[in-house]
Amino acid sequence: MRYLINVVHEGPLDPKQVPAEMYEAMGEFVSGLAADGILVDAAGLEPTDRATRVDLHGGEVKVVDGPFAEAKEWVGGYFIVQCRSQDEAVEIARKSVELHRRHAPGVELVHEVRRIVDEE
Repeated sequence: MRYLINVVHEGPLDPKQVPAEMYEAMGEFVSGLAADGILVDAAGLEPTDRATRVDLHGGEVKVVDGPFAEAKEWVGGYFIVQCRSQDEAVEIARKSVELHRRHAPGVELVHEVRRIVDEE
């Protein structure tokens, strides 16, 4: 089964202020997932000031360019992993969060684990 793990940041984050050790640790972690055949895809995303939203509200479609002042949370990256169970995917997310705790103190984030439903 495939799972999407959204890396959701809470509050502003300047990527230049993230310690190099965090990037190194995450690189090793992702490489390990790839070597084990678990990783399908993973990437970081550009900041929201380079994003565009296409909203549907009240029957009206509106295109809005970032940054989004009202956003308190934003998706900073994702993993797609191939796992035997939800528990296995949650453990991968837990390990990633632990890397952030150790190597980027003060960063507030959530990893949201969701099964991709195009499979039985």
